[in-house]
Amino acid sequence: MCGILGLITPHKPVELLACHEGCEAISHRGPDGYGVVAGRTHSRDANFLNNPSKQLVGSLGKKGPDFFLGHRRLAVIDLADAAAQPMSNETDSLWVVFNGEIYNFVELRCELAGLGHRFKTDHSDTEVLVHGYEQWGERVVDRLRGMFAFAVLDLEANRLFLARDRFGEKPLYYHLSADGVAFCSELKGLLQIPNIVGSVSQQSVFAFLHHGFVPAPMSIFENVKKLKAAEQITIDLDSPRNAAPRTYWDLQYEPDYQKTRSQWAEEFAGALGESVALRTISDVPLGTFLSGGIDSTVVTGQVSRLSTKPVQAFSVGFPMASHDEREYSTLAAEKFGLHHHIEVVEPESLLATVPRIAEIFDEPFADSSAIPTLAVSRLARQHVTVALSGDGGDELLAGYGRYRLQQQISRILDWQPQWFVKMFFGAARRCWPQHVRGSGLLKQFIPGRKARYFSLFSDDYLLSLATADYPGAEAGIPEDTWPQNATEPIDAMCSFDRRFYIPEDLMVKVDRTSMSVSLEARAPLLDHILFELSSRMPLELKFDGAQGKLPFKRLLAKDFDESFVNRPKRGFAVPLGKWFRGDLYNEFNDVLLGRNGFVRSIIPAKCIERLIGGHVKGSRDQSPRLWKLYVLEKWYSQYGILASNTDGCPHNTTRVA
Repeated sequence: MCGILGLITPHKPVELLACHEGCEAISHRGPDGYGVVAGRTHSRDANFLNNPSKQLVGSLGKKGPDFFLGHRRLAVIDLADAAAQPMSNETDSLWVVFNGEIYNFVELRCELAGLGHRFKTDHSDTEVLVHGYEQWGERVVDRLRGMFAFAVLDLEANRLFLARDRFGEKPLYYHLSADGVAFCSELKGLLQIPNIVGSVSQQSVFAFLHHGFVPAPMSIFENVKKLKAAEQITIDLDSPRNAAPRTYWDLQYEPDYQKTRSQWAEEFAGALGESVALRTISDVPLGTFLSGGIDSTVVTGQVSRLSTKPVQAFSVGFPMASHDEREYSTLAAEKFGLHHHIEVVEPESLLATVPRIAEIFDEPFADSSAIPTLAVSRLARQHVTVALSGDGGDELLAGYGRYRLQQQISRILDWQPQWFVKMFFGAARRCWPQHVRGSGLLKQFIPGRKARYFSLFSDDYLLSLATADYPGAEAGIPEDTWPQNATEPIDAMCSFDRRFYIPEDLMVKVDRTSMSVSLEARAPLLDHILFELSSRMPLELKFDGAQGKLPFKRLLAKDFDESFVNRPKRGFAVPLGKWFRGDLYNEFNDVLLGRNGFVRSIIPAKCIERLIGGHVKGSRDQSPRLWKLYVLEKWYSQYGILASNTDGCPHNTTRVA
């Protein structure tokens, strides 16, 4: 697990010290080592430096290098210096920088050795990428089982190859211009390099108001894009602007009805066990996140069965009973004999982390569960370097309550003529005030399953308050996120969440919060072999019409009673609604209603006051919208200051209105 940065400008010297500052800006992603290589793209004259000083990096400029690759290392597998990055092949014609883990590296290493490749490291998964690209080229990604964002600089072919894992667990930002290409794990690294990041993107601001995050391929800044999950891009360094990303993997939904229920159960349990086992490979201390929910309990149980000593598990609890699952995490810890670390997080402690959200995420990001995720990451990092999570279980086995609700709405609407649904429920929505309870549910009563599900991830009302012109279609959800090959509506919703919600929200939250404290988070349930297996399972084996995650619940039923296995799902959330009426009320008003606020340049003060007033009176919970606006304002204040710092960030963050 690491942070990577690259700048390649053929025929033009790179700004080495700016690149060095970019690597320093992402040092939290890799505090254990720092490696640099710089050289000329049209020769093999490259200089590798391990843990260089700023002065030493600057001295490379005497040779006028036109490429720079930097790597911040969090040492997890093969801790030896020989496994440091950037890593090259034997002739130095190929250089790799890599963030993530290749869990099947042992298998691939054996295959490549059998094909004649020689390895210089003991057991580095990075070196598998080096020789894997030599052997299979761009198709190497098809063989990888893991989480990754990596770059291969092929000096012989004069091209750069970038790839991102299938679920978007690891991030990759990039910039293409006539001069060349730049890339980095986080925006804060690119912010240090002049003329890379442009002004704040109006389209991206509206996309954030729409969804609560800025979805790929956009970033919050002009000129910078994000590689989407399961995408790769090959960049010809003589004509970099012509490069276009392409998708290398997707699921096919073809249910197999030939196997019996018991055969499916056995196959699923085997695949789950293998996925978890692969993710326990580590040369540093490892533990698990244990919220007490179904998914984290399944993963922790699997890890405990593989371990010869008590597994370290980490939980956070809350004083508010409505948000607390300590009862269940404690039961699981006792059952599995865990070394259980649990910390009760008081509201004051959670509130104190709020200002860090903008700094951690670089872009406005409104998933408030990032706050407790940061808290449990901090707790885990005091004891381990790697933590396994239960992320992805709901999308794998149809666990969200919204799937069931959508099924129920479909039963009401889908047999009605579309003109009737539009006329009757359209009139009801127009008459129903947005600030009154029930308007959120009512907006889903529209024709078409896809449109209804998209509405869950969209906030047309907040956008309607904006004073600037709204580039509607451009900020909406891309149509290709809805699968065409899933005949079951539940499978279609799971597929959409895998393509959109997991990489754009869930994994952004987990990656940024965990890496901000130099912790590697692994998600065994986000395994493409496991998802491919699930896509072949008949729906009734995963979801019975009332509840999902049936394979997990059958596994847990062996160890826990009915009250544990079949309790209602509880999200990993903070009490925003209460905060905005109490602890955060004054802070929120000061931030959002300040005279020169960024949000006020987009949404009139009277509209903001109406949202706050309606929430305080209790007519409707407006905390998700208020949190979006609060996060956007805090983000802009953070990056507005950075923008004025001409030494580090020369971009111009223009106002949207």
